[in-house]
Amino acid sequence: MIGFGTARHALEKQIRSLGLEDHIILAGKKPHKEIPLWINACDFFVLPSLNEGNPTVLFESLGCGKPFVGTKVGGVPEIITSEVYGLLVNPADPNDLKEKILMALDRTWDREAILAYAEQFTWENIAKKIQDVYTQVYAK
Repeated sequence: MIGFGTARHALEKQIRSLGLEDHIILAGKKPHKEIPLWINACDFFVLPSLNEGNPTVLFESLGCGKPFVGTKVGGVPEIITSEVYGLLVNPADPNDLKEKILMALDRTWDREAILAYAEQFTWENIAKKIQDVYTQVYAK
């Protein structure tokens, strides 16, 4: 787990009580430039937010060819439109989160399909789409 928040000490205690010290790493806060290294080291990315817009890490995950498991909040459902790219979880539902994580662990993901899908979200492609809108508006 990457990041640091108020739940860290409770998570450490829970990890110890469940005997999961050899399976879970609380890596703490990492510089942004290291995030792709961590994402590429994972099998899939999980973001169980209660509130989001369009989280940058969603696009970073897809851009690394990693499936995304995240809550149905903000713009996440507009991006994860198929189970080819990830799984959606009901917010604040730990049982649904557990089920989707187990599903993600059992699945063989198509990295190439995820990378192809993510291509539309590169800064270059987004800038081109914006330029196209301005060109159409200007032409009228």
